[in-house]
Amino acid sequence: MRCEDLDELIEALADGEPVTPDAQAHVAGCASCQARVELARAVDRLLLAREVPAPPEAFTAQVMRRVQQERWRVEQFVDAGFNVAITAGFLVVLSGVVGLLWSFGWFSVDVGTVATAVTTFAPWTSELASQAQTLIIGVALLSSALALWWWVEGETV
Repeated sequence: MRCEDLDELIEALADGEPVTPDAQAHVAGCASCQARVELARAVDRLLLAREVPAPPEAFTAQVMRRVQQERWRVEQFVDAGFNVAITAGFLVVLSGVVGLLWSFGWFSVDVGTVATAVTTFAPWTSELASQAQTLIIGVALLSSALALWWWVEGETV
């Protein structure tokens, strides 16, 4: 064994851990390696004798807050991806239903029917248009809450 081969075993020798007989024989016969092992033991003793400084008072709280912030960022990214996937799936299903109804001919109407529908529903549509933003936000919140509830319940089961 050479001195360079012993580099990885110096700490183990200094701690008194078992090493190969070849390494022990080399240290017993090499003054340079004996000095390196003694230096490692002296460093260990110095580190053990050194007073350990107390962490700042709010250290643990700050570290936990940072960990929670990082975890929350990851969860926000996952949540956004999940919401996009649910929305895309909903749009695919909706487009499939519309396509099916279109293929059955349910969307073929004449001009007279459209004119009658417009005059009949005009008061309702103007009222609905004035409340559209509130309605859209309500539907979005309800959909998000239901999707989140479904997702959380799916993980606990």
